[in-house]
Amino acid sequence: MVYAVIMSGGLGSRFWPKSRKSLPKQFLKTVGEKSMIECTVDRIRNVIEPSKICVVTNKVYVPIIQNLLDINEENIFKEPLNKETASCIGLAAIKLLKRDFEAIMVVLPSDHIIIGQEEFEKTLKKAIDIAYDGDYLVTMGINPTRPESGYGYIEKGEQIENGIFKVKRFVEKPNVDVAKSFLEKGNYLWNSGMFVWRADRLLREIKKYLPDLYKNLMKMYEYIGTEKEEEIIDEEYSKIDGISIDFGVMQRTHRAVVLETSFDWDDIGSFVSLERFLNHDENNNIISGCHVGLLDVSNTMILGEKRLISAIGLKDMLIVDTEDALLICPKDRCQQIKELVKNMCSKDELERFM
Repeated sequence: MVYAVIMSGGLGSRFWPKSRKSLPKQFLKTVGEKSMIECTVDRIRNVIEPSKICVVTNKVYVPIIQNLLDINEENIFKEPLNKETASCIGLAAIKLLKRDFEAIMVVLPSDHIIIGQEEFEKTLKKAIDIAYDGDYLVTMGINPTRPESGYGYIEKGEQIENGIFKVKRFVEKPNVDVAKSFLEKGNYLWNSGMFVWRADRLLREIKKYLPDLYKNLMKMYEYIGTEKEEEIIDEEYSKIDGISIDFGVMQRTHRAVVLETSFDWDDIGSFVSLERFLNHDENNNIISGCHVGLLDVSNTMILGEKRLISAIGLKDMLIVDTEDALLICPKDRCQQIKELVKNMCSKDELERFM
């Protein structure tokens, strides 16, 4: 059977102060009237049975997920700690193998925007067929539309069949000049972070390339469905050195293939990435909030709530106002919000704002 595994444990710190530990980005309504995780579930309903949709998340977010989604509690896989995506996906793999030894996993982040539903469904079905019929770990690659330094890239290798290529290499977030060269060469795709594979084949690769994690997962596997399950998972997670599935497995395995896609995609990795989906005024400003007064302001994003926000003589700026925190920064430095939050987290007096 085919199961969706939606990863929903991230903190979304690049969206601070809108995104907080208590309510991360994936649970916010960033575009439209539904939260990002609700949109993710809606997107796959025509391909994957609702009873086969699973979410991996931190324990503290379980009540939020239950409130937002009509999902069986047994399909919420709880992580005690955030130990990067290899652990997150590995936990889902062993959980599903306990139910179904031929389980196929469709692994999706919970905070993407995809436009082109019909094409997405067609692509997803093709990826499932590839994972089922071949001994492959399938990732979906997006044709780049701009030199984006905030995304990872995949270099296409040998073509296996129409639209499907062996992965030659992964490149992590290049600078703008390198990203421009990738765009010109035409043989690079954005790494979407969406994967399809059989659970047993993924675990085989984890055993080969991340043997310590494999031992942790197999210890957990023994106790799934027993009274000690949660205790053992907590214990084993405390021993894990976190690593992403990209670094840990996909960049090392010889079984990785990339399926070239044609739908519109964005991972909404920063406030500025929202610009493509929000309305602009005559001065190219994006304004959200009850009361905003501007004079000589252009190409600026202002996201407010209840308070009056006034500005004079600004250009290319980001202003995010919430009930208890205010962020002001140049738009071209919004990727550094994550670094800012990390620095603030080390200061006890600021913990309540996180």
